[in-house]
Amino acid sequence: MATHLVSAIDVRDFGAETVRVGDLNADGAPDLLFVQSTYGTREIACLTATTIHGDVLWQSGTPNRENGAIYSDLPVQVHDWDGDGRNEVLWVEQAFYADPVVWDCATGRQVAVEPCPPGRFRGEPGWVREAARRYEGDAVMHVLEGTTGRELSRFPIPAPADDSFLFADLTGVGRRADLVVKDRYWNMWGVSCKGETLWHWAGSVGHFPAVGDVDGDGRDEVFVGFALVDHDGRVIFEVDSTGAHQDAAYVVQLPDGTWRLLFGNHGIHCLSADGTELWHHPLREAQHVVAGRFREDAGICFMAIDRGQPLGGDPANRASAVLYLYDADGCEVWRRPQPPGSALAALVEADWSGAGAPREGLVYGRGPGAPAAVYDGRGEVVDTLPMRYAGASCEETAKANPYALCADVWGDSRQEVILFDARGACIWANARSWAPPTLYNETLYPGM
Repeated sequence: MATHLVSAIDVRDFGAETVRVGDLNADGAPDLLFVQSTYGTREIACLTATTIHGDVLWQSGTPNRENGAIYSDLPVQVHDWDGDGRNEVLWVEQAFYADPVVWDCATGRQVAVEPCPPGRFRGEPGWVREAARRYEGDAVMHVLEGTTGRELSRFPIPAPADDSFLFADLTGVGRRADLVVKDRYWNMWGVSCKGETLWHWAGSVGHFPAVGDVDGDGRDEVFVGFALVDHDGRVIFEVDSTGAHQDAAYVVQLPDGTWRLLFGNHGIHCLSADGTELWHHPLREAQHVVAGRFREDAGICFMAIDRGQPLGGDPANRASAVLYLYDADGCEVWRRPQPPGSALAALVEADWSGAGAPREGLVYGRGPGAPAAVYDGRGEVVDTLPMRYAGASCEETAKANPYALCADVWGDSRQEVILFDARGACIWANARSWAPPTLYNETLYPGM
């Protein structure tokens, strides 16, 4: 094991289970954006921009440690949306839920509640508000200046579209400046970079779509698992979801130019660009699936995590998660069971080694106190990365089960691992020596 703790951030009262990464202070280096929300309603309550060492750059909203927890994705992103060379922060303010639909997650049943003002939710633990039979007004997309948090503009989007969004090139402008916005599970819209709603698609949208120029026309298609939607909203293919939704979607172009469309639910599915299912492996819940070159002796492979579902009961009593690697044809290469208590484990692709080496998989959420683990393409653990809180006791750290993401924030051309929850955040770097030939063969006459 060879790791370096870059920072352990004192988040004080702005800690969050949602973090975005991007250069916010325009110094050429990535920064962090901590996003807090009201748990039962997913309403964004506070945005806090910091450096990777925790120096606060700006804050919008009122921080509250109770608003750090999440149960879903949140509609906020960091991107140079207007193409001026500096990043903006985009986030969605909800419309008013005039006739709310509330679920009791413990029973899976709807609960009748009265509408409540923004930022407040009249509910019991485990109750969530994800839709409304009637909305008042529109949802609003806010565009903030990355350096100051000052609002630059705002524009309306369809009222239910407050679950999550991503950037895509729907209009052929040559960069991903348009938006794909969605509600929790049922509807999706294309929105142009000018704020105009281009199309609406109703169906099983899943948690987060994937985009890619699958048909080669210079504009992105949107893949939601059970359907592929063209840039103009036309459905390229669609199959009956039978009431299910995708938990993870991924699109990748193979070296031969063909595309593979992958999604996970109660299994991992691999489709061709026309919707033909090429292979499928039943699993309990394939919450995450990623594609990459994970081995020296193979091309594109697919890594997936099978979580110990179904939901309900004590997570400690659920089956442990299992990490899988499949080759391009869907043949299982290996599987690695995760430790007890890992029922809700998650997976992200990682460029931990850098320098063109095969990618790795980062598995986190492996249970209270269990460190995140970096797996190579042979299924071996390269490094383990525990949560570190600024000034915290060992007892607090032993209970940690943080979220994670990967990004090159240290500037060494390798990705670092960022661990975060409502109580803190820390950043781990790969401390192994990395030296390209132009460094260890230094000369006044470079020619490499």
